[in-house]
Amino acid sequence: MPNLPNVDAVLLTASILAGLGGAGCAAIPDPPEPLPAPEAPQAAAIRLDEPPPDAAAPRPLAPRIHWTPATPAEGTLAVLTLEPMPQGLPAFEMTAGARDNEIALARLKGGAYFGLVAVPLNTDAVPVEVNVTFIDGTRLTQHLSLLVERQDFPTTGLSVASRFTAPDEQSLERIRREREIIRAALAVVSKRPLWTGAFILPRNDATTSPYGQRRLFNNQLRSRHTGLDIRGRTGDAVYAANSGRVILARELFYSGNAVYIDHGLGLVTGYFHLSERAVREGQWVDKGQLIGRVGATGRVTGPHLHWGLYLQGAALDPRTLLELELTEIGDRLLSPPAIVE
Repeated sequence: MPNLPNVDAVLLTASILAGLGGAGCAAIPDPPEPLPAPEAPQAAAIRLDEPPPDAAAPRPLAPRIHWTPATPAEGTLAVLTLEPMPQGLPAFEMTAGARDNEIALARLKGGAYFGLVAVPLNTDAVPVEVNVTFIDGTRLTQHLSLLVERQDFPTTGLSVASRFTAPDEQSLERIRREREIIRAALAVVSKRPLWTGAFILPRNDATTSPYGQRRLFNNQLRSRHTGLDIRGRTGDAVYAANSGRVILARELFYSGNAVYIDHGLGLVTGYFHLSERAVREGQWVDKGQLIGRVGATGRVTGPHLHWGLYLQGAALDPRTLLELELTEIGDRLLSPPAIVE
């Protein structure tokens, strides 16, 4: 007997076909329109040896100049910072000067420079000249004036031996010779900092005579006190205020046994009237190292330490060293302080 199709399957297929073609039923939707083909992005050739057309070419712009403090007092020193402009050409070299003296500049990280500027007594402003040579050879000069705060210094009278107020011809010749030796020593400027961290007092004792005091020796106005007198008894220790090299260590007419230490960038400290010296000329000393002992040599009225500060030919208040943020500057140096041999 022949195989007959399944009746239920035939009926189901017929019903589906009738439903697809019957009225009131949704038709199969048409296929969507094809997406347009992506277009290639517009590209322009760029020459790597030329700046982009929308970028401004670097120019030789004057550096930004900062003072610390903004208005220093007479008899102190200020920190000068020169920072190149972000849109400017890199500087190949920067130099600066004040009152016909060189301001030694040290490089900082990021391309900036810094230096120390002397603010002498009896001045209302310090003229400063900054010269920049850019990498393209362009040179630029700026003339500035650092305004100074004047101070009122006291007057005191002292009695000393007559040979210090009316020296004979032989002593006068010695004085002239020693002044030339000191001037020549202070004129040699180390081109980088030799100090490390903050400066310290050479003696932790009371101050007996401040900087700037007008001095009447035997009732005659002879000088201004160009240092800081610190109390001490003969034989008490005197320490280096910071690291550096001894540029003078000898007995002088007015200063007695004296030691001068070069701390770099033209900064020099002096230690006078010592009973004995513990260092020699040319020797490297570390901060806090024993360099001598308190005495009463030279033009004095009794044992004490005279502590001096010198920069660019001017005698300044050494307390300035304790107030400036020289430690932070040292951390920003492009190269570390000089290495001891």
